[in-house]
Amino acid sequence: MLRAVLLEGADRIVAIVLERFADDPEGLEHVVDATDGQIQTHLDDLEDYPLDFAALTIDRRRRAIRYTASPTISIPVYCLATAGRARFDWDYARLLGSGPHEIVWDYALAQIAGVSTYGPATVVSGLYRATSGATLVVTTAGVDAILPEPVRHDGPRELPPGVDAEALFRETVISILDARPLDPRRTAVELSGGMDSALTGLATAHVTGEGAMSLGAQFDGAMGEAQRARRLLLCRAGGFADLSVPAGRYAPFSPRSLRRRRHQVWPEDENYPEIFEAAFHMLRAAGIDTLVSGFGGDELYFAYQGEAGEDGVAAEPPPCTFLTARGLATALSARSTYPSAWLQQTCWQSAASQSQRVLRYGLWPVYPYLNVALARFVSRLPAAFRRDRRILRRTLTRWLGNPVFETAYVKESFDPVARRGIAENRAWLQALVRHSPLSRHAEIDTAAILAALDSDIDRLDRARYNALFRFLKIACFFQSDRPLN
Repeated sequence: MLRAVLLEGADRIVAIVLERFADDPEGLEHVVDATDGQIQTHLDDLEDYPLDFAALTIDRRRRAIRYTASPTISIPVYCLATAGRARFDWDYARLLGSGPHEIVWDYALAQIAGVSTYGPATVVSGLYRATSGATLVVTTAGVDAILPEPVRHDGPRELPPGVDAEALFRETVISILDARPLDPRRTAVELSGGMDSALTGLATAHVTGEGAMSLGAQFDGAMGEAQRARRLLLCRAGGFADLSVPAGRYAPFSPRSLRRRRHQVWPEDENYPEIFEAAFHMLRAAGIDTLVSGFGGDELYFAYQGEAGEDGVAAEPPPCTFLTARGLATALSARSTYPSAWLQQTCWQSAASQSQRVLRYGLWPVYPYLNVALARFVSRLPAAFRRDRRILRRTLTRWLGNPVFETAYVKESFDPVARRGIAENRAWLQALVRHSPLSRHAEIDTAAILAALDSDIDRLDRARYNALFRFLKIACFFQSDRPLN
């Protein structure tokens, strides 16, 4: 799925890794004694490269290291700068090791409050993350970041008469996948039963033919029954060999969860690494090395100011009962000011949350929705096509010959499994909170957190439950190195 270019010049060494097009050569292109012109041409060509890429430059003359990420950035690299040295790794757990690291408190409070802090700096002091379209620059003076220019969204447009928007949408997603060298024997699709993964799964099958695997976390209850029916419909349509993982068996915070070890699950991670750790292990055993995911689909259908009552302003997070008024003010002051782009911040956060996990199991993630051309296309559609994902629902109805995603869609939710995981591991979590460095912060109401943990978790209102889950994720990441009983 990847190719690499290594250019060695008199002053600069440049390593570029790119997602391959289907007709690209495999392997490494190594150029020795490359001229400055050759090196700069390769770097300039990245400006318009439509797939994912990353470039690492070692500049001997300026004594600087530069790491540039693509706008899609499916795999962020982390840089730990301490004691006059800098190390790069896609695996933050390996980079941080087992020792303690200082917390960046503004960011920690923001994450507890549900405020996005997306940017090169992280909640760990001295740890930086590559971000969309940006360049990390490491010199003897420290780490700096060159951010991309903001994108100006030019608003919706009217469709010309006779234009079939659903057909264009479908063909665009297919072409994004068809550009890649997908092998059905080595490819799996994430198939949650939701709309986003439904389209990427069907498009993958259109490109590869039958034989790819599908993977999904299966939930219980009426929600799970509806999910099971949709997944069965999609598996039959795509000819997938399905792997269904019972979500209830992999609740968070369980004794074998990686959350019980320091630095193993990034605080902004998806809510269900326990499920995917098990699933990715099985995919690797089956010879899979490529995973197609529907990450980023939610973010395609935003509303402009004035559309259907939208005011065009990001909603404020609900009051956080676990922070003091001063703590909440600090959290809001740390809100991300990352430049606007065709893709939304939560796209990059979703991809980043799973990146370490997939690479650890030898899987390369393909995110068709993290594509600038597709995002521009959808952003320019009339509001009627974007509202309630109408274009996606209608595309699926036409493809499947079944209106289930338009008429009888019950969205799957991890919520019941997460609440059960908290309730079943209450004693360990209470000890975690009591021993956490977070609990000693003056702007965090530890008593309120312990009271929430001691209550009926299923009866917690949405705002308190979400804040509790966010706090516990951060507490797990920064937990003490001594075992908790």
